[in-house]
Amino acid sequence: MSNENMITVNNYFKYLAEKKLMASKCPHCNQIDLPPRRLCSECLSEAEWIELSGKSALKTFSSIYVGSKAMMDKGYNRKKPYVFAVCQMEEGPSVAGQLIGVDETQPDKITIDMAVQVTFLRAEIGVDKEGNPLYRWDVGFEPQK
Repeated sequence: MSNENMITVNNYFKYLAEKKLMASKCPHCNQIDLPPRRLCSECLSEAEWIELSGKSALKTFSSIYVGSKAMMDKGYNRKKPYVFAVCQMEEGPSVAGQLIGVDETQPDKITIDMAVQVTFLRAEIGVDKEGNPLYRWDVGFEPQK
């Protein structure tokens, strides 16, 4: 298997930058793992990449009023919370990420099992030697339209 096709963290983030949500799937027992794993979590066979549809259902969430420094740097605070969600993908695995496109100040309007779609959120992770910002892509969710 070439390095380009190997299941690694670097390749996972490369796919996210291409706006593809990739998981690993076992060709023997069909277990799907996300985050992806080189070896199947069930039978330890060599896994392969699979692209997920991005369709999912909200399973639980929390409104965060006092978050990490990174989220505070994005403008979230006690007056402007963000929503952290766990969603179950159509293909089976559950994934955590920020829920956008909802009124964060009214969590009672957010419903469990509502249909959501993966979206890709750009996160600044530092600066390069010249002072230019460096980014990576994270998984987020928004209500399906």
